[in-house]
This record gives sequence, C-alpha cells and structure tokens, in this order.
Amino acid sequence: MPKYFNKDSLNYVFSEKIEAGLVLTGADAKSLRTQGPQFKGAKVEVVNGIPILFGLTIPIYKYASGQNIDTTRERNLMLTEKEIAKLISFRKQKYMIIPIAIYLKKKWFKVQLGVGRMMRKFEKREKIKKKEMRKKGMV
Repeated sequence: MPKYFNKDSLNYVFSEKIEAGLVLTGADAKSLRTQGPQFKGAKVEVVNGIPILFGLTIPIYKYASGQNIDTTRERNLMLTEKEIAKLISFRKQKYMIIPIAIYLKKKWFKVQLGVGRMMRKFEKREKIKKKEMRKKGMV
C-alpha cells in the first residue's frame, strides 16, 4: 500500500486533520501507483465552495499514449458540505490547509489534509531540543 508523505508538513503545527477523496484521471491514478507525487508548494483552497488542491505534481504515466496531461493541474477534493464549511471558516482565521499524505484506502486514493499554521523559529528549536533529549534518554 503506497503512502506518500509531505516533508514540508513537518514545519507546521496542525490543529486538525481531515481525510478527503482525490479526483484523478486514469493516467494519474496509474502514475501514483508506480511513482510518487511531489508536494513542493502544494496547498488547498476553497474556490466557489469547491475544495481544490493546487501545486501537487503527479508525473506523467509513461504508458499513457496520446494524452497531453498537465502534471501540476488543479485537482478537486471530495468532502462533505460540513467539512467544506469547516475549511472555509479555518481559511477566514488565516490557517493554512496543506496535504500531509496521499495513500490508498481500499481502491480509492485519499489525501490527508492538515489545517494549521507554520511553526515559528523558537518552536522548531524546542522541537529539536526535545528530540535530542529523547535520543540521549533523559526524558
């Protein structure tokens, strides 16, 4: 079961995590099964009540012939009305919504979304200190 993790998400503090379905073409799905996506700069915005994933790069499937596919196109997310309303309210509070991971659940590709803010420098330092203390066995 392939699970692809966004390393940029380590720099965020999440207040909530949401699971969403990902709308893909056949070639995108095949490509995700064989190769991993690139999350660099990926984010989620709600446009006209529809959650859209921007900036996720899925490489072209090498056996998809005759298709001119944009690898960084916008991809719709499948969420309930309540979840969409929650995302809209979080965006009004200046929270970022970024994809944390993409994985298979049964036969469907799911995206785990993190709602939060970027970590500040002093928070990163604290995190590193705690990690080093655990390594040394002091905590």
